[in-house]
Amino acid sequence: MKRLGGLAALAVLVLTSGAAFGNGRFPSAGHVEVDPMDPAHVVLRATYGLVASTDGGARWSWVCEEAMSFAGIWDPPIGITAGGALLVGLPDGLSVSTPDGCGFSRAGALEGKLVADLAVDKTNPARAVVLTSSPKGSGFETRLYWTEDGGASFTDVDAVFPDNLHGLTVDLTPDPAIVYVSGVLGGPLPMGVVLRSADGGKTHEVTPVPGSDDTHGPFIGAVDPADANSVYVRLDGAPGRLLHSADGAKTWEEIFVGEGSLLGFSLSPDGSALVVGGEKDGIWRSPAPAWAFEQVSRLHARCLRWAEAGVYACTEQALDGFSVGLSVTAGSTFGAAARIADLCGPIPCPAGSTTRSTCEPRWPIMQTTLNAMSCDSTGAGGGGAGGGPMDAGVPPGGAPAPEPPGDCACGLARGGTGSEASVFGAALAALGFIGARRARRRGFRTYEPRGRRP
Repeated sequence: MKRLGGLAALAVLVLTSGAAFGNGRFPSAGHVEVDPMDPAHVVLRATYGLVASTDGGARWSWVCEEAMSFAGIWDPPIGITAGGALLVGLPDGLSVSTPDGCGFSRAGALEGKLVADLAVDKTNPARAVVLTSSPKGSGFETRLYWTEDGGASFTDVDAVFPDNLHGLTVDLTPDPAIVYVSGVLGGPLPMGVVLRSADGGKTHEVTPVPGSDDTHGPFIGAVDPADANSVYVRLDGAPGRLLHSADGAKTWEEIFVGEGSLLGFSLSPDGSALVVGGEKDGIWRSPAPAWAFEQVSRLHARCLRWAEAGVYACTEQALDGFSVGLSVTAGSTFGAAARIADLCGPIPCPAGSTTRSTCEPRWPIMQTTLNAMSCDSTGAGGGGAGGGPMDAGVPPGGAPAPEPPGDCACGLARGGTGSEASVFGAALAALGFIGARRARRRGFRTYEPRGRRP
């Protein structure tokens, strides 16, 4: 058996000996949300709570899970409403923050409901819809709730869904009356479906999604901002599949198949292009609807969000050099938007506020675990959006772009000296080196959708 080198062996030892968070997961980001009215307000959903910036990523602050009324292994659906308030879906309800994030309250109408997904109207962020799908007997109780006042109050739509529908995602469209819901209908032959409503969610037309079942559930990726009938759905599991409907979910066309799970998908703000990717596939881009996919980056994508500032991507920091990247080149190259250690501390809140009193006592352990450094003591606020290393994109020469020196003294992947060069950091650095070598061996690929070969 071939023996591992020193650093590689150390990395394996650390990652297999439980060097993870208290909830058993490695620190990472899995979702990026951007304020519809303020592109500088960005919120990252991480395995250790939420990480928020109000200055485009120059400074990142932490909101602990406990302040939002949950803890443990739960990845909440989140949204940013009018004025900057956060909606945070829970396994037993919904938390709504104050605009500054310093206080959270629970929405009474959704108490005890499992929030599967939520969506904020980008053109009118005071309006949002919440999808709940709570286990009930041998099936599910699936409901829709609307808010028209930024989360201050919610109204049950009183829609009747099949009692065997496990709801997964919900999305809004340019037409306020049209709403899409996706899920899986249980039974002897489980089937993924998309439900289209033309009356605000009260009644629905149900359409099967080809290739979907209970292990390949359909997740709504986006609706074209200019066309309520243009819908994108990705199928869970491997190989991941991306489907498109041009007729309001009546028929579906498979437009992309990945090697692994497609964890990320996003449509450009004007709907003219899209990006899709995963940890195995990197990031692919295509114009829409004239599908012509090309691999533009080898980042190990865990999420994608195309916003006004560019394309955000959640990544594997140990392999890619940062936790969240930002591309101003439509996904071709990325700079570091945030690293795991780029955390200034709990979100600044006045004394006596819920968030401060809950999160401040937990910060010392969080700071030690992430190897983070207080920005107030260093005068730095983290990596800064668009700064830091370039990713292993697909530059003209085919080799990954080199990583220039970082600008944040507290970067976890860069290690440090003395006490800063922890075993944890060394392991990440080793994994990053190994991943970079593997990435260089990958070739450039193009993809042609089925039925569209010339």
